[in-house]
Amino acid sequence: MTLRPLHLLSLLVLTISLLCPLPGAAQGKAKPKAQASKIQRSKKRPVNLGNSPPSAATSRYRGWDYIVGRLRERNVNEVDIVSIYQNPSLPRFTYIPFSLAPRENASIYRNFSKPVFAVRGATFVRENRDVFGRIEEQLKVPPEVVAAILVIESGIGKNTGKEIIAYRLSRLASTCDPDNLKHNLIIQRRNDPSVTMDDVKARCAYLEETFLPEIPALIEIGKRNQVPVLKVQGSSAGAFGLPQFLPTAFLRFGMDGDKNGIVSLYHPADAAWSAANYLSSYGYRDDIPEAEKRAVIWRYNKSDAYIDAVLILSRGIRRELDAVVNADAESSPAL
Repeated sequence: MTLRPLHLLSLLVLTISLLCPLPGAAQGKAKPKAQASKIQRSKKRPVNLGNSPPSAATSRYRGWDYIVGRLRERNVNEVDIVSIYQNPSLPRFTYIPFSLAPRENASIYRNFSKPVFAVRGATFVRENRDVFGRIEEQLKVPPEVVAAILVIESGIGKNTGKEIIAYRLSRLASTCDPDNLKHNLIIQRRNDPSVTMDDVKARCAYLEETFLPEIPALIEIGKRNQVPVLKVQGSSAGAFGLPQFLPTAFLRFGMDGDKNGIVSLYHPADAAWSAANYLSSYGYRDDIPEAEKRAVIWRYNKSDAYIDAVLILSRGIRRELDAVVNADAESSPAL
């Protein structure tokens, strides 16, 4: 894959819900003198609710010590670890707030029922009719579904994200940092005093389990394609390319659709083949019941609203494609 200049919209919403703004976070403003003297007289050390833990300033890895340790446990090469976490291009570790029960707002998908998006998807299919013809023949995945996913995920490449993937994945995988756990417990208890440390640990364990494997996968992608890891850009949730794959999905489902020896999720043919391969690998076919179609798309994004948007848009794209075919047939002279 050549990464040229891992679900964007859906993953972006997920990340916003996970990494919500901190209420009451310190903004660097000086405290009034009266308040400062009161703090000095207090026998208890005030709780640090700033953005950066104290260790980040003196850490050899710029505060990323927790995830460095977890990556070492996975036998990630020390050279790769140093190249990422000692590199000044990677922002320092800061506290990572997260929601215990994030919910996706269905309203973010409503616009995709508008005709303009169906036209965009149908135009993409027609411009790449040979690609989609081979996809449908070999993988049995209809072109309108693939196009619908690419439209929703990135506008077919119009918005693939400009975040440093390594940074975003590292944040999501670092939620179990001990200082971060304590920090989040304080924040959660402000809104719900019944929240326990076990509740916070359970959520962070899920996030770490989900996103920690993505970092070694990203390192592998960089090596395969001779791209510096910190140059790979994508969404704030760590996904990239037209289909917005996470790194592990790229390694598993990425396909060289144009047969040029390079897999690039930024190239239309490769992106279409890769998204179709993802769906096909989980059994998506045009002739399966809708409940089974929904179950496959659920693997792409665990959101009923997202699934509804994909299916509705795919039907709109199919109508646009059929309308052009019918119009061409009517305008052809009778033989």
